[in-house]
Amino acid sequence: MNIVNKNEYSKIKMIREYIKDLSFENPQNINENNFSNNNNSNVDVKMNVVYKPYNDNNFFSLVLRYNVDCSSNDSKKKLFNLELDYFGFFEILDKENHDQEVLTKIGLKLMLPSVKDIVEIISKKGGSLPISLNDVDFSLTKN
Repeated sequence: MNIVNKNEYSKIKMIREYIKDLSFENPQNINENNFSNNNNSNVDVKMNVVYKPYNDNNFFSLVLRYNVDCSSNDSKKKLFNLELDYFGFFEILDKENHDQEVLTKIGLKLMLPSVKDIVEIISKKGGSLPISLNDVDFSLTKN
């Protein structure tokens, strides 16, 4: 009997995760940075990940780089900028599968809840526009 829905999270174990670098810039111009910008702003989001294997090949790390630039459509002035580098260190439990793409996707799924919380809390409390990090559909990503 084959296991059809094998838990993909059982392939790796997160050992450690932490904020590697965090920057939040919010200009103090009260006239520009207010709630009227919520419906009239441009939000540019960039996200990428760096995979690094370790010598014994049973461990790897990911650094998720998440960047949000928010500017006013009216004045074109920057409302805020958030840059986050988030680190995750993993142990490979499934010794037969060392496919970098699969390991990266599973690792990111384990890291995203923490990244989502950080982005949402900082943008809600410090920015003029709360940012919500949606779940990533990895079937749409390109190699």
